[in-house]
Amino acid sequence: MADIGLEFSYKIYGGFWQVCYKRSIMKQTIVDLRKVMQREGIDAWISPSSDAHQSEYPTEYDKCRRFLSGFTGSAGTLLVMKEEAFLWTDGRYFLQAENELKDSGITLMKMGEPGVPNLDELLEQKMKKDEVLGFNGSLLSFSEGKVIAGKVVKNGVKLVIGKELTDEIWTDRPKRPHTKVFILEEKYAGKSAAKKISEVRERMKGRDLLIVSSLSDIAWLTNLRAFDIKCNPLFLSYFILETDKATLFVQEEALSNEVIAYLTENGIDIKPYDSFDENVAAIKNKQIMFDEADVSYKTFISISKRENANKLYSVLSPVTYLKNIKNDIEVLNMKKSHIRDGVYMAKYMYWVKQQIKKGVKLTEKTASDYLDNLRRGDKLFLDLSFPTISGYAENGAIVHYEAEYDTAKELEAKGLYLFDSGGTYMDGTTDVTRTVSLGENSHEEKLHYTLVTIGMLRLLNTVFKRGAIGACLDIKAREALWEHGLDYNHGTGHGVGFVNTVHEAPTSIRNKINKDIYRNLEFEPGMIMSDEPGVYISGKHGIRMEILMNVVEKQEGFLGFETLTVVPIDNEPLLVDVMTKKDIELYNKYQKQVYDSISYGLSEEEKAWLKELTKEI
Repeated sequence: MADIGLEFSYKIYGGFWQVCYKRSIMKQTIVDLRKVMQREGIDAWISPSSDAHQSEYPTEYDKCRRFLSGFTGSAGTLLVMKEEAFLWTDGRYFLQAENELKDSGITLMKMGEPGVPNLDELLEQKMKKDEVLGFNGSLLSFSEGKVIAGKVVKNGVKLVIGKELTDEIWTDRPKRPHTKVFILEEKYAGKSAAKKISEVRERMKGRDLLIVSSLSDIAWLTNLRAFDIKCNPLFLSYFILETDKATLFVQEEALSNEVIAYLTENGIDIKPYDSFDENVAAIKNKQIMFDEADVSYKTFISISKRENANKLYSVLSPVTYLKNIKNDIEVLNMKKSHIRDGVYMAKYMYWVKQQIKKGVKLTEKTASDYLDNLRRGDKLFLDLSFPTISGYAENGAIVHYEAEYDTAKELEAKGLYLFDSGGTYMDGTTDVTRTVSLGENSHEEKLHYTLVTIGMLRLLNTVFKRGAIGACLDIKAREALWEHGLDYNHGTGHGVGFVNTVHEAPTSIRNKINKDIYRNLEFEPGMIMSDEPGVYISGKHGIRMEILMNVVEKQEGFLGFETLTVVPIDNEPLLVDVMTKKDIELYNKYQKQVYDSISYGLSEEEKAWLKELTKEI
């Protein structure tokens, strides 16, 4: 619900000042927040998307930015000032944010676009001496907080990093979740928690203590999982690792007697989740390792107090590093889960095409429900790895589009249909996108589809020297598109966790180097990442093709990728004459691998269809 108010300005007419009024619209939540800000003496308030663990996807309890702004995307930072409000998000969400922020009074700031200042730059421009900037110090990472503080404090701006102001106006805020924690058996995880803790200690280089705030890191380190966050097998927790002690801070009501006994067996003490802050504040005279991207600004302020006399070492967490390199058992399990997942995806592709040919009425949402239910029938299924993206025609151009029953678009016997989905199983995590033809396609659709397919296959089959990072390889996925004046406004690949978060930082493939140099990880065997180029034409169509791949050694000094995803590529929209001889070879090679891997799980009718779909071109 929007609050309608009045903006006014002054103009001179014939030597007299005249007040000019115009109607303005501002979300009621922003209006209410400003009232609290005024009472607290705060001139500007930052509301990020993250939680106290810097999670990409927070719990429902922690979605303060979403509550205030109405923007539902996973990435975004809201700034509310006395008379203006701004929201920053990345290229994945530009179209979505434009729709959701319409008539809200909040200005969309398209990150990375020419002329668009970053949050810290805008604060530096707009905030004046003695004004007060406020934010919840638990919700901003130290890496973000220090940049903001560095820009404004030098101009005499005061910082308040206390309570969450949203608490006062979010009257029906959900309670903090505490789903039951369960053990991921070693036959899936490959190593015991005790072994992992030992390996991390070896990388602590004699430092006294490591603070771990990242939920995905803690899940990996302990071999424990839960679902406090939708589609993320994680539980709210902190971890402090010392040379002779390990402590898990967790909501004890989430632990069964079995899990408590398991933690004891692995040398892990248990303390209440809410006691973390006071325990951190009590750390004195220690050599402390921490990751700026995961530790909150509040935690850093606490451990850096002069009177505590701690020595601080900012590093890429050794837990994060080890987690990114999958062991042999994890890789083997990932392959198994991807083969089963490929069967479900092929069944779905066949079913959708058949339903449309028969004239059966389907929407983006009722169609994707069928795919979700195929996965749910797997005996090792835990949850979807993210809410399924199901976008037909122009909705495919909204990168992280999520269809709803009451607004979902009906599928028709023409155009392109994009679906991006995945599952979390006990033996792996999947993430795959396919775009398929539902009937007649324009030449533009076919051309864009072909170029995206070429890019995906070229990156998959590239060979590179050890020492390469993601920025070195990104061009392989984009070169065919660039030759036609096309591009996409998102990264080409992200790391993928093992029964963990589907976006696993910092492993990535993108055309820009990370500002935090130590997070530009060199590729190593066992790293698993996505390969997902795309083309998005607003109001017309969206195309994305995605596979997951594992880094492997090709020969001494050289690395490459092996595919994990075995899902067919639709041959109907392909323009073969656009493809080089090498592109055709790569296409035929991939399609054969798909048929050989998943045909076992299909009916005779489905198998015949797959045989025809994957034949050489």
